[in-house]
Amino acid sequence: MAKKKIVARILCAALAASLVLSGCGQNGGQSSESAPSSQASQSSSENESSEASAEESSQPEESGTAENGIVFDEQGRFVKYDPPITLTTHAVVGVDTMFHEGCDIENNGWTQWLKENLGIEWKMKWVSADSENNTQKLDLAFASDDMPDVIYPSVGQTTKFAQAGKLTALDELLDNVPPIVQYYLDDAEALSQGAFWKPFTVDGKKYAVPAGMDSLAFWTDNFIRTDILAGLEMEIPETISDLDALFAAYHEKYPSGRAMRLDKDLGGWELVLTAYGANTAWTEKEGKLVYGGVQPEMRDALAKLAEYYSKGYIDPEFVVKDGSKANEDMIAGNMLVWNGAWSAIANPFTPMWNALPDAELKAIPFITGDDGTCSVVKDTWWTDRPTAITSGCEHPEAVFYAFGDNLDSYYRNEAGLRETLKNEYNYEMKYPVTQVQDPINAEEIAEKYPNVGQPRQLYLYEYSDEEEGCGYMNDYYTQQGSWLGIGAKIVSIGNGDFGTMTEAYNTGDRSVLSTDGGKMFDEWNSTHPNMVKTFAEGIYPYWDALMAGEGGVLKPNGYAGASTATMVEKQAYLDKLQIETFTQIIMGTQPIEAFDEFVNNWNANGGEDITAEVNEWYSSNK
Repeated sequence: MAKKKIVARILCAALAASLVLSGCGQNGGQSSESAPSSQASQSSSENESSEASAEESSQPEESGTAENGIVFDEQGRFVKYDPPITLTTHAVVGVDTMFHEGCDIENNGWTQWLKENLGIEWKMKWVSADSENNTQKLDLAFASDDMPDVIYPSVGQTTKFAQAGKLTALDELLDNVPPIVQYYLDDAEALSQGAFWKPFTVDGKKYAVPAGMDSLAFWTDNFIRTDILAGLEMEIPETISDLDALFAAYHEKYPSGRAMRLDKDLGGWELVLTAYGANTAWTEKEGKLVYGGVQPEMRDALAKLAEYYSKGYIDPEFVVKDGSKANEDMIAGNMLVWNGAWSAIANPFTPMWNALPDAELKAIPFITGDDGTCSVVKDTWWTDRPTAITSGCEHPEAVFYAFGDNLDSYYRNEAGLRETLKNEYNYEMKYPVTQVQDPINAEEIAEKYPNVGQPRQLYLYEYSDEEEGCGYMNDYYTQQGSWLGIGAKIVSIGNGDFGTMTEAYNTGDRSVLSTDGGKMFDEWNSTHPNMVKTFAEGIYPYWDALMAGEGGVLKPNGYAGASTATMVEKQAYLDKLQIETFTQIIMGTQPIEAFDEFVNNWNANGGEDITAEVNEWYSSNK
């Protein structure tokens, strides 16, 4: 059957032209973030085969009991829906994500497998090119009362939708989730120090499931071109004064170069913010929470950024460039320091290494003030891709059944997890321990797409029917963050994967690699060896120390609650006011004194009320 599926996939493009409702042939893919698509019709012989399979699997003597069309096995584990059900959702499909020829977000190896094996067919209400467009479409769907069954709202949207009665409260559903889902929730709640549910709890009820990720996902890193640094005969900068001197020397030698990255959303500015203790989160001062965007520390950081802009250290056109466009200077070797997510080792750094083989890059600590202190506060904590179920969904429980199957399959080789689930949750995992295969077309894909950091979406494998499942698909790469429905990592395992990769790199001992760690280790090395090198030599050891609390650098956002009433009404305007004012100050079209006016406007247009609401929450949650 596995061989048959690979042949069917190869024929997918040829069949596309004859499929009346085919989604094949559309451009795009699912991105963490092109064109809308629809589910392809299947040939009559395929339908007959699928129906026969469904009939066989629904027999109680073979597959356990069936309740309301839900088939369970003898141990009470979910098997499938019979007959199949349909869930509608939406997705962000970026231009940098790929599908096998003739397939798309709705019609691919995984969605076909889900329908055939779990009895769940996913259909897209819409597909967006980016997160901003996706947010707008979700608001429009809310306004027209035409939302999908499963949505991915922001914190503010979750509150607004829940208060309008458009979301399903999850509390009763959570009482009956599969044990492996309960483990995921318990693990994340512990590692978030009890903050996991708070952003999505409205009037005491839970309305969205946060997307657990590895803890490194919430922070940025600084990277520097050490080969350029050596040419300037300068040391790695530690303080803001060191950075001043370095940027001056760089600009003198490379007047058309970009000393640092900055994009239209101010991505990259944390390079400077840390030195001043500036942030856009809520932190405690004198026993109360204050918003970082209106504090004196932000004023000082903006003044420094304005100075850098006036001296030519920052791209004069940053205000019209998104992150991808701003990265082009890094890829071309025209940038000294880059601040952003650690995953930059895939993009933009891999294209840079391919274009400039002699380019040397290193992850470096945060820049401190001249007194040697700095702080980093993130305004998000597993809030980027929560999953909510709308009130019109006929099968809300299906989201958790699918999530449980995904977790069971994806983490099947985690021996410690198997033992914990058996002993503490009375749960035997459904999927067998499986030998992780190497992709059969890795070399071909690497040659065809040399500048794609991790072209996993196009890899092919040869797992048997019994082995196939999430994470072990033959023709579609299923990554935790992009599962349809709830997409998430088991947080403790995600953190551990990176540790095993670093240990394997340092010792040369592959036996220490976890399942996912081994996959990433091989994929990174096959894409470009500098990916693992940069991660293991700089990123991981620094973050491992910071996550352990060394130096007191990392600080949590003081507010972890849902959007307050005034946030729902005024936050969008305040965010717009903030980025417009900050951008104008940096570019010099407004003097630094405009910050003081911004603070007054922020308070007068809802900020003061938001501060009061946040502190009411803070007082009751101390």
